[in-house]
Amino acid sequence: MDIKFRPHTREDIPYRMKWFNNPRVTKYLGASSQKKATKKTANKWFDDYEKESRKGTKKFFTVFDGKIPIGLVGLSRIHRINGSTDLFIIIGDDSYIGKGISKTIMNFIVNEYGFRKLGLHKINLGVFSDNKIAVNLHKKIGFKIEGTMKDESFFDGKYHDLYSMAIFNKKK
Repeated sequence: MDIKFRPHTREDIPYRMKWFNNPRVTKYLGASSQKKATKKTANKWFDDYEKESRKGTKKFFTVFDGKIPIGLVGLSRIHRINGSTDLFIIIGDDSYIGKGISKTIMNFIVNEYGFRKLGLHKINLGVFSDNKIAVNLHKKIGFKIEGTMKDESFFDGKYHDLYSMAIFNKKK
């Protein structure tokens, strides 16, 4: 595999729509993701993203294997004074699930971009407690559970707990 990253652009909207309309992708995004993505909502979302990106409070990357778009990773709520941000990762292409690329993607966004390039102190993420594969991946990378939000989201006919996890820049 030849994993590459490039800043998320308007040209990526068709991929984003496809991924956000995939039930496997949206399952662990919670109740807010239950609506279908449309071209109109995706363009509106991108307009808002561009404004935030220009302010320096968000930065998203489209993930490629060579020239094939396979996912999206990014930081939102980047707070320069506090040195903190929130992270998300989405593997949009089903054929890449279980291939071990999430660790490569997380290394890029946490270490190369968040800690080295931006000089952040802390990176946060939320993950549903029953998403064991993701929880274990985050722990292997160095994230620790800081808290549990009980019954945070309702999907699949039941409430789900959300772990709040974080990793700190040991070089700061």
